Order: sequence, then C-alpha cells, then structure tokens
Amino acid sequence: MLFKSILLLLITSVFLLAQEQQVEILAKTLEKQKYRVHAKDEVILYSQKYIITADEAYYDYNSGDLELIGNITIMEGTNFSTRSGYAKLNLKTDSGKLTPMFGFATQSKMWLKCDEAKFDADYYLTKKSIVSSCDVQNPDWKISFTSGEYNRKTMFLSTYNTLFYIDKLPVLYLPYFSFSTDKTRRTGLLRPQIGFGTSEGFYYLQPIYFAPQKNWDFQINPQIRTNRGKGVHAKLRFADSAYSTGSVSFGVFKEQSTYAKANSLKNDKHYGYSIKYDRSKLFSDYVSKDSQDGLWLDFSYLNDIDYLNTIDNSGKSYDQLVQSTLNYYLQRDLDYFGLYSKYYIDTSVINNDKTTQELPTIQYHRFTNSVLKDNIFYSVDYKTTNYTSNKGLDAVIHKVSTPFNIYFSLFNDYLNFKATENFYAANVDYDDGNGNSGGGNIVENYHKLSLYTELAKSYNDLFHTFYLGVDYTIPGNSRKSDGFKKMLTDMNFDKLNSLVQNTQENLSLNLVEYFYNAQGRKVVSHSLKQTIILGDLVTDQYKYGDLSNDLKYFVTNDFTVKNTLNYSHEFARISKFQTSLNWKVEDYKVSFIHTYQKSSANVTDNYLSFSLNTDYVKNYNLFSNVNYDIEKNYFKSWSIGWTMKKKCWDYKLTYKEERTPKLTSAGSDSTNKKGIYLMFNLYPIGGVSYDFIKESSVQ
Repeated sequence: MLFKSILLLLITSVFLLAQEQQVEILAKTLEKQKYRVHAKDEVILYSQKYIITADEAYYDYNSGDLELIGNITIMEGTNFSTRSGYAKLNLKTDSGKLTPMFGFATQSKMWLKCDEAKFDADYYLTKKSIVSSCDVQNPDWKISFTSGEYNRKTMFLSTYNTLFYIDKLPVLYLPYFSFSTDKTRRTGLLRPQIGFGTSEGFYYLQPIYFAPQKNWDFQINPQIRTNRGKGVHAKLRFADSAYSTGSVSFGVFKEQSTYAKANSLKNDKHYGYSIKYDRSKLFSDYVSKDSQDGLWLDFSYLNDIDYLNTIDNSGKSYDQLVQSTLNYYLQRDLDYFGLYSKYYIDTSVINNDKTTQELPTIQYHRFTNSVLKDNIFYSVDYKTTNYTSNKGLDAVIHKVSTPFNIYFSLFNDYLNFKATENFYAANVDYDDGNGNSGGGNIVENYHKLSLYTELAKSYNDLFHTFYLGVDYTIPGNSRKSDGFKKMLTDMNFDKLNSLVQNTQENLSLNLVEYFYNAQGRKVVSHSLKQTIILGDLVTDQYKYGDLSNDLKYFVTNDFTVKNTLNYSHEFARISKFQTSLNWKVEDYKVSFIHTYQKSSANVTDNYLSFSLNTDYVKNYNLFSNVNYDIEKNYFKSWSIGWTMKKKCWDYKLTYKEERTPKLTSAGSDSTNKKGIYLMFNLYPIGGVSYDFIKESSVQ
C-alpha cells in the first residue's frame, strides 16, 4: 500500500533490465505483475534508441513486447519521429506495427502518413501513403503511392505506383520512385536539365553523383541534343588535406556532321579539361613557424569556345581569352617570394601559335623597413618574366626597383614632408620569331617630393577627415643601351614598352575627404586628382592630364550613389563619366550602372547595365536584367522573369536573350540566343530545369 501511495503522489521511475535492453518508464500510474508493467496517464518511456510518449502502455520486459495506446509519439534520435493511435513493437528485435502512422523527417521537413505501417530494424513498410513537405492540411504538392519502403539507416524512401499531385490535380505517374529524405551527401541522380532549341533540338542532361568518401566525390553529366550531337562531362572534387581543396573537370561533345556543316564550325568535336587546386601550408611548416605560403592552380585547356558553351545549357557568358594561372608565394617576416605562370588560349583565332605566354614569373619583394633612422625607409622589388610562344615573340625580362623614403613632420604635425629616391633597372633578351633577336639594358632613377596635410574635425552632426597633398616628381638619369633603343624601335609589344618609365617633371595634386554622421556611419567620400606636366612634352602629349573626380554618397545603409568623372583638358570634353546606383528599400532592389568613355583616338564606349528585383508580392521575386551597348545600339543580354519560393517548393521562369561566341572555319563569330528557361524544384526531392531556345546568326 505504501508503494502504491508513493506512485500516486510522485512521477514514478522504474528501471528494468531485460538481457541487453534497458528501459525507463515514467507515469502517474504504474502497476507491475511479474514480468509485465502497465503504465497510465502521461506515460514516458526511454530506451537506448527511442523516446516514447503515450496515454497508456503495456510492457513485458522478459519478451521485450511493448503495446502503446492513444496519442503515441515515437522519436528515433533527432532525425525521425512518428505519431500514431495504436502501436505494437518489440524493443529487442526493433520491429512492430503502427496504426495509423504519421512520420516526420526533421532535416528535410518531409512528412508521411498512411493507414498502417510495419517496421523492422531496417525498414518501414507502408501502404496507401501520402508524402510531402508542404502544409499537412492543404499541401501545394504531394505524392501518393500504394506501397513504400523507408530505409531507417540511409533515410531513403522508395515508392511504388507513384502519383504526383499539384494541389489536388494529378500530373505524373511513375511505377517506381526513390529519393532521400535528409541532406546527407550520397550517391544518386541529381536534378536533370531539359530543354528545346530550334536549331539544337531536344536537350537532356542527367547528372549522376558519386560520393564514396567524405573527402572526395565525382559527378558525371551525360547529355544529348537531338539535332546537334551528344557529349559527356565530368568533375572530380577532393580535399587532400585540412588546408586544401581541388577539382578536375574534363569532357567532350561530338557534333553531328550536318549541324557542324550548317553552322560552319571549325571543329566537329569540342573537348577540354581543367584543374583547380588551392592549398595553404604547403612548405611553410618546414621553413619556420612564423612563415606562410600558398599555392593556387587554375589550369584550363580546350580546343575551342564551344567546349564551354556545351558543358550545360545554363546560358553563361565566357571570355574568349581563356587564362590559366599557377601562383605560389612564400612569406617570412619582411621577405616575400613569388612564382607565377600564365597560359593563354585565344578562342577567337584559328590557332594560338603566336599567343604570348608568361612562363614563368619569379618575384622577390622586401617589404618597407626602416634603415639607419626611424624616419628613413626602403623596399626592394625584383621580378623576372619569361615570355614565350610557338612562332612569335620569346623574351626574358629582369626588373628591379628600390625606393628610399625619408619623412619629416612640420608645424606640430599639421604638415608632413616626404622625399623619395627611386632606382629602377631592367634587362631584356628577345627573339621576335622572324629572325630578329637582341636585347639591352635600361637604368633610371627619379625623385619625388611630397608635401601633405591630414586633418580631422568634429561638428555637431558630422565628423570630417581631410587629406590634401602635392607630389612633385623630378626625372633623374635614364640610360639605355643601343640594343635596348633598337628593341623599342623594332618591336611592337606593350610589355617591352612598359619597361621605360618615361618619368617627366610633373605636379600631382590630390584631395581625399570623408564625412561621417553622429553614429559613425560613412556618408560621403570624395577624391580629386590633377596632374600637370612641367617638363618638356613628348610627341602628341598635352600639358594637363585628365582631371579625375570620384564621389560616393551613402544616403543610407541601403542606398548608395557613386560617380566618376574624368575631364580631358586637351580635348575640352568629358573622357569618362560613370554613374552607379544601388538601392534597397523594403521589398525592392535596384542596381544601375552607366559608363561613357572616349579615348584620345576617338573610340567611344557607351553601355548600360540595369537590374531590378522585387519581393513585393508574397513568395514571389520579380527580376529584370539589361546589358545594353548604347554606342553600337544592341543588347548584349537582357532577361526578365520571376521566382516563386515557398518552404516546400519553388520555381523560376525566365525569358532571356544574349549573344554567345563560337569559332567557325572563318574565325570568331557569335550567335543570338533567345528563349524561355524554367526551373522547378520540390524540397527535398529535387527538380528539373527546362529551356526552350531559338538561335540565329548575328547579322
């Protein structure tokens, strides 16, 4: 009697150990008869695998049988839980039956309900079921199936006699369907791309994903374009250390002979590969604890631009000059060592025999450091570059630059003075590929005197910082060997011409100022620069350089206006005028960039970029993008569309027009593409993308 009274007054805890199964039961009412326990009212049961709540429970700790009645919740860790009205299960064999069942996967927010479910240690077996991730009462989409299997370990759901519904409308039947209900990285099919082009025909790309290990995965993308050809592309991603990531991509696309001939394509097969690798702490730990280094490799090879255009149907724009890069640096204290290489493929030409490569560049840099006195500083920069090509220019250039600076503060730090002595030398050996070779040296120096002030003042609602300075540059000696002079006369290569600093006596006036509000937020930044040539003018040179004015007005954190204005004194006109505006207010985002510039050779660039996004309509994002060449009077690209997003599904519908480059037997050309792009996605199942594209030649 005393024991029963305690049970009525306190929440009772009973620990039962049956073979390997440990169970704890809490309830307001609990009765025990031999091996059987009857619990009622707010029953909570804990086991090694489950947390269970119910109105009533019967448990046989000898056999492991558990019977649950009323408002049953069974939680399997934090990933999966079920609700039911009646359940029978065996805690030893981890098997049983739920009637009815409502299951919920926490990560994916997927739910499943059925009249009855049976389960064992590996699977839930369901009949007459519905699954979705939308609202339970009125789901926007759902999947019904006559029978299904849910793998409790892999969290994969396989369904049979599957019918897809949008709202209450059936739209697709599949005899079998399978998908993951969590976000675990695993092998399987990814969202396909489907499209139709007037010249390429029906397009289908099906990504297949392999994830055998945590530190690497592999994706293969076979595709077909019925009127054009077929191909396959693949990508391997890996992380071979805690400090690195990398990828290897490769592929091929084979054109149908009729399509290649009709479009005058230079190649009927497009192939290529790329390697990317990013690594820190490669050798630095072997050098010293305070050193650091990094390696960056981005190498690409392709036989023409259509290799990039046929990787997928995303409509990306690619630069016709493809650059591969290898960079490595090692830094310790004030010393920096760099090794760089650049390899170019110009896809606008038939071959790249005359394309100049930079293989490699070696650099040593000594960062600014004091010498002799605290106000005397120096730095050193040395660089060697090897330029090479198959049938064009070969050259090796060595350059070294060493500036010395001395600083003085005047008038109680209101005025500062700096004097700089700059030493520069270069050596060149070259062969132009036409039987001409040679080289030479150049040694130069120049002096610079700088006088500047840096002030700051606080007002009631503003804080103003102000820099005003003048730099006076005086040319020193410049000695060129005869071979160097001949090279400058005979060669037409910008890299060689840039070796001559062409320092002239000049004044440079600089103004930089910032305004901050009372909260410390930047409101306005402004800079003004003017250069005046004081020495003798070279051919076609004007005394006054362009006046450059940059103004940025940060109206609010979400509204910024920027303007760059360059004025040419020589031609009495604006040489560059660029205005940009970025505005975000409530549900609207606007970006606007207009650029106008006119060179001394009267070459005019005048183009406009504009984008608008709005979330004004709930769950919808309306957007538009425009890139328009005003001078040549054509749209480089433009698009308009909207995205609908809900927690359980989304879609994106876009109309887009753009120009895409291609390589023909006659050289570089381009194609106009315009069409409709649709991407449809169900969470977490995935989705499909569909394109309808019309192509035409540029007139």
